[in-house]
Amino acid sequence: MKKKTKLIVLGLITNEKSEFLISQRFDPEVPEAHLKWDLIGGTNEFGEALETTLKREIVEETGLNCEIQDLMPKSVSRLWEHVDYKMHTVVFCFRCKLLGGNIHTGCPKINDLKWVKKESFKKYEFLPTAQVFIDIIK
Repeated sequence: MKKKTKLIVLGLITNEKSEFLISQRFDPEVPEAHLKWDLIGGTNEFGEALETTLKREIVEETGLNCEIQDLMPKSVSRLWEHVDYKMHTVVFCFRCKLLGGNIHTGCPKINDLKWVKKESFKKYEFLPTAQVFIDIIK
């Protein structure tokens, strides 16, 4: 079976109401991730700074502009089983502050976007990689 590695950068985005932006994944080919909740972010491209990746992904996936703040003091390494390959993902997360923009779900891998208070996190089933960062802020 083929093996791949991917570097992912996520953003823990807050707005002026101290709410956090979460996204619901749409990925039927990966049942373990399908319709689970996640943080906004994506794949780091070759030669790209982590902050550049995150700014690009936030705009692409949500239409929002954010200030990238500090890197959270944790990383995650996870193996995912796909139909014809195994994926090793390494995930980092930055705290981010909303600057503006018009929110939209322009990405086919996002089913829904929601602003929620941290007290509401327990109502959502997060991807294991996102849950690590959610747990840090509780």
